[in-house]
Parts: sequence; C-alpha cells; structure tokens
Amino acid sequence: MPQQEALKAQVIREFEAQRRVTLLRQRTQQVVVLIGFSALIAVCFHVSGFFSGSQGSDPWGRVANLLDIMIPDLKPEALFEDRGTAGSLSSWFYDMPTWLALLWETVQIAIVATLFGVFGGFWASLLASKNLSPSPYIYWLTRRTLEVIRTLPDLIVALILVAAFGVGPLPGVIAIALGTMASLGKLFSEANEAADMRPVEAVKAVGGSWWAQVRFGVLPQVLPHYASYGLLRLEINVGGAAALGVVGAGGIGIELSRAITYTEFDTYFALLILIIGLIILIDLVSEAIRHRLIGLEATA
Repeated sequence: MPQQEALKAQVIREFEAQRRVTLLRQRTQQVVVLIGFSALIAVCFHVSGFFSGSQGSDPWGRVANLLDIMIPDLKPEALFEDRGTAGSLSSWFYDMPTWLALLWETVQIAIVATLFGVFGGFWASLLASKNLSPSPYIYWLTRRTLEVIRTLPDLIVALILVAAFGVGPLPGVIAIALGTMASLGKLFSEANEAADMRPVEAVKAVGGSWWAQVRFGVLPQVLPHYASYGLLRLEINVGGAAALGVVGAGGIGIELSRAITYTEFDTYFALLILIIGLIILIDLVSEAIRHRLIGLEATA
C-alpha cells in the first residue's frame, strides 16, 4: 500500500512537471508571437509615415480634423426646416431623390453581379472540389484559374472594362461578378469537400450519374452554406458597387466621385450614411432569409 501511494505521488509529480514545461513553452510561443506582431505593426506605422513629421506631428488631430470637415453644421432650431434653410437636414441631404435613384442602381448592380457570381461560383466549385472534380487536371486548372481571378482588384478590372464598354453599370456588373465567382468558387468548394460522402456513394451504387451524385448526395448538405456565403457576398458587393461607381461603373459612386472632386466632405458623409444604412438593411433581410433556410425560425 505505501508503495502504491509513493508510485501515485511520483506519477502526479511527473505529470505536474510535464504540465509546467508545456505551459511554459506555450506561453513563450505566445509572447514571441505577440512581440513579432507588435514589431510588424510598428514597422507598418513607420513605413506608412503615419507618425511622421512631414504630415504633421499629431495624427489623431488629423483624424479629428477630417471628421470636423465631414460633419455638417446643423442647427437644432432649423433641423426640420426646408432645403433652403441652412443647418437643416434637408439642406444636408439636398439631392435625396437623385441619390436614392443612384443607390437603387447600385443595389441592382450588386444583385445582378451576385447572381452571376453565385451561378459561376457554383459550377466552378464542383470542378474545384477534390472529392467531386471529374479529373485531377480539371481540379488543378480550376483552382489556379480562381486564384488568378481573385488576385485581380475589382477596381482595376472595372477601369479596363470602362475603357472597353464605356461609362455605365455594365463594367461594374462584370467586374463584381468575376470577383464574386472567384471568391464563392473557393468557399463553395471547401463546403463541398467537407460534405459527408456516404450519400454520394449510395447514389453512385445505384447507378446515379455524376450530376445525380452532386444533386442528391452533396447539395442537400451544403445549400445552407451556399446561401450564407451568397448573402454575405451580396452585402460586400453593395459596398463594392458603390466604390466602383467612382471610376464610372454606375451607381452612387458617381456622386461620391463628384463630392470628392469638389471637396464637398459633408455631402460625402451624407452619401456614406445612406450606403451604410442600405447595407444594414440588406444584412437584416439576408439574416431573415438565412434563418428561414436553415429552419432557425421554427425552433425559436
């Protein structure tokens, strides 16, 4: 009995010693990572000149100054007066009908581009999934093609397309659709590869074609993921469509570009508020759609 107690105490001491060594190693690694990350941030600040004297010795003061020139001079007593009254909300949002029309055009660009991107990303994902692709060569080629497309900034693609097709929504739709297809192709393929392959093998065992295996074995498992990724991409594309309008690709970005050109910072801020409000609204709608698709509302 004493020998068993001594052996038990020795095992506990060895375990505690090993535990202390493991914790020390983990904490050392965490400290090293923290120091390395802090050094990287410091180098980025230095290289960017954020704290350099050439741009002023007070970076936070520059940020405060930017906010000051963007916020309009509203007057509480005139807040709800007509557009001709200085300091009113109507004078700040002085061209609301035009802005709402351009905002709706931005939404249309984002929706159409997202639909094309989801469609292309779906078919690309089937070829880019290791467990579904008909050939390793097709798998490798599709993966590399999606990577190349993802490296192309939407803004650069839109500039090229504006030069080719002229000013309007079409260049924005094509640029955003290409980026959406490349991003969703990767995300959809990862969802496909995480699917349980037993239903696919069952469909294959009864003589099902490749499409039947995908249709009945994989899609029922991954459709909620597809919907979530697609709706998230729609929110991103609304902001992207607004930004691409700056280079002539249609939408509210045209007004953003004009406000920047004529240094109407308060107008720029008003347009940003409209865009943010639109994205919040789309997020609420997409959340409701996603919850309905996954049956969360029924269990709430």
